Amino acid sequence: MSTRRVTVSPTVERFAAIAFCGVLPALVLLLVFVSAIGDDAVAFDFRVFSSAAHAVLDGASPYPTESTPDATIGRSYVYPPLIALLAVPFTVLSQDAAGLIVMGLCVVCALATLRLVGVRDWRCYGLTLLWPPVISEIQSANVTLLIGLGAAITWRLRDRLPSASAAALGVSLAAKPLLWPVLVWLAATRRARSAVLAAAISAVLLVASWAVIGFDGIGSYPTLLRRLEDTVGADSYTAYVMGLDLGLPSALARAVWLGVGVTALAGVVLLARRGDERSAFVVAIAASLALTPIVWLHYFALLLVVVAVARPRLGLLWFVPLLMVVTPGSGHPTPFETSWTLAIALLTVVLAVREVRMDVARAPRTALVPA
Repeated sequence: MSTRRVTVSPTVERFAAIAFCGVLPALVLLLVFVSAIGDDAVAFDFRVFSSAAHAVLDGASPYPTESTPDATIGRSYVYPPLIALLAVPFTVLSQDAAGLIVMGLCVVCALATLRLVGVRDWRCYGLTLLWPPVISEIQSANVTLLIGLGAAITWRLRDRLPSASAAALGVSLAAKPLLWPVLVWLAATRRARSAVLAAAISAVLLVASWAVIGFDGIGSYPTLLRRLEDTVGADSYTAYVMGLDLGLPSALARAVWLGVGVTALAGVVLLARRGDERSAFVVAIAASLALTPIVWLHYFALLLVVVAVARPRLGLLWFVPLLMVVTPGSGHPTPFETSWTLAIALLTVVLAVREVRMDVARAPRTALVPA
């Protein structure tokens, strides 16, 4: 008995691509903006940055005091001063107007990240706007996609303009020290000068931005971060939280979390020494997420960089982060939401590394011609 192969006509395929990668993302994006306005939830994370910017303009500290109740620490300004300073220009607008603009800028950052990494397939651009972490980041208007853009610039200019590459990473680290494992990647890929320059730029910007606010809060900042982790650290998407959900003692769960992160860092060094800088960069982004003590859903928008570097054309890998739709929450995740989200993130990274390795295997070997 013969089997007939099912084929899809180019017209149907083109219509499906337009519907799923064009029309649907546009409708979802419109819904995100409309619902944010209707629910009075326009750029709810940016509101914290805006309040900090207003405090800076008033000559006050943007940081909570020691008497601030722990219950409100999670909604206080807990970032380095640079983000508050970058938010100052938006204070001339109303809160909602500024928030809508910043939400729009988040969309621009997502699309610009793909462009910089080298993605040219228009379907990938639409598809990523359906990723739950990207939608969460647009809704909250945090800085994850801006940091992702910095990672994309670091990757794109790593050899072409090393100083600009280092500057992009340095600014990103000064805004939020999330991507510090990328410094390890730079050093491991024999770009130690760029790593040192990025670290120096970050340090200068940190000192300069804190100087602008009179070094308010700098002495108590480590304590503030500890209070933040104590307050909301158990309500985020980390291996530590998953360990607690599995019934592990806190110390053992923390050891597992650190072990996962250190293993990822070791993977960066090992892959880099083998000459596989693409896979090493992918794992460096993964290590950034693994070693962060507090991870909300929008942090996984950094997987944009992972997928784009590994496969700059449409493929199965681009659909994997869509599975995070099962876990839409950004805080107080259930044990299932935590484990599922981390599993999808890990699957994305593993498949990305596999894609890079397959690319290397498919690449034609250049024959050595005797001189």
